[in-house]
Amino acid sequence: MRRVLIDDRLNFYKGNMHCHSTLSDGALSPEELKDAYKNKGYSFIAITDHDRLYSHKELCDENFLALTACEISIKQFPEQSTLVNQSMKVCHLNLYAKDMNNTADIFYSTVADHYSTPEDKAKLVEKFGDNHREYSADGICDIIRRADENGFFVCYNHPRWSLENYSDYSKYNGLWGVEIFNTNVNVGGIYEYDINVFDDMLRSGKRIMASCGDDNHNKKGIRDSFGTFVMVNCDVLSYDSVISALLNGKFYVSSAPIIHSLYVEDKKVYITCSDAEMITYSTAGRRADSVFAEDGKLVGYAEFDIDESDGYFRLDVIDGRGRRANTQAYFISEILNK
Repeated sequence: MRRVLIDDRLNFYKGNMHCHSTLSDGALSPEELKDAYKNKGYSFIAITDHDRLYSHKELCDENFLALTACEISIKQFPEQSTLVNQSMKVCHLNLYAKDMNNTADIFYSTVADHYSTPEDKAKLVEKFGDNHREYSADGICDIIRRADENGFFVCYNHPRWSLENYSDYSKYNGLWGVEIFNTNVNVGGIYEYDINVFDDMLRSGKRIMASCGDDNHNKKGIRDSFGTFVMVNCDVLSYDSVISALLNGKFYVSSAPIIHSLYVEDKKVYITCSDAEMITYSTAGRRADSVFAEDGKLVGYAEFDIDESDGYFRLDVIDGRGRRANTQAYFISEILNK
């Protein structure tokens, strides 16, 4: 029986899950972000401004969506700036609202809010309180739990830039996803391709999605835009459909290559994709496999045997410039028993 994981009969919608506007420290207004990304073929963006939650439903139309989202920071030393204390550990989390109209700023903090007027701060404190964010495993897990209870799903952002390691992020429970690629951090000089963090979390038993985002601020033009994207696989472009696809892993992440289809049948996984130098099959253990271009002939198809001892598998498509598309991880017990 065939199990379809990426369905070429459905539509594909390209999105940026992490960007900043003039409402925090970005150089482009929300409207300018929409225009820039729509002109590059994106169908949706999440405007994740710092420490304030906004709905941008005014940007939505039949061909474009803006997800209701924000990025919150939890610092070792809340009063200090990461621009000053360059060795301070931080944890940045993107919160995505399942409901477009959910603007409950439940983690609002005057210490973290550097962008609101004093009058707006007073109104927000009156409505949501002035919340302390504790930099500890328990404190961060509590934020993730409360976010889930209030209708948000949470992504863990740019671990390398945050200076966190396995002893930190392995304790974060309840996350929806982890950024495995971040354009802004990457062009800034830190190689933020975190597939090993993804594997660390998976191997520790966490059911977690691979995500990515430009994290663009556009202070130097567009150099931190259009470097990575999620490709959502669903039937229609609507807020509910895109959120459902994200929650159920019906998407892949990429910095250029395209995946056309992915399915499992008779204990084999089959993938079709854009022309690539290599397609790899990785698992929870050491068993792995690959196909690669030979004699100048690129590959756009591969099939790999699945072993029940693999734990999970995921596939990477790598083009001639080293750019990658990464599937989600699929757990063998779930794939072969359905």
